[in-house]
Amino acid sequence: MPTVELEITDSAQTALEQLLSDRKAEYVRLSAGQACGCGRIGYQMHWEEAKASEDVVVPTRGLDLVIGLDSIEYLNGGRIDYRREDMQEGFIIENPTIPSGCSCGTH
Repeated sequence: MPTVELEITDSAQTALEQLLSDRKAEYVRLSAGQACGCGRIGYQMHWEEAKASEDVVVPTRGLDLVIGLDSIEYLNGGRIDYRREDMQEGFIIENPTIPSGCSCGTH
């Protein structure tokens, strides 16, 4: 079974704990993949009721995160943070080991 090295900041751990009070499903799925033809990587989080047998489970103090095999290479070595800045609030997923590759000028 593959593993994923994923840093989850304290603020992200706290936000995941808070989601327990308004839980919509059993897990939170992390997905990653090329977002456009220029190589930009896009990250997503969404509620997931069940996990596949090949999914990697990343336990947290809140909800367990599940990652499919097709997303592991993009998330391994990454970091999940939760930020409140100006008029924006939410989870931020970054991976410094994956170059953005974007030069198309549309992002």
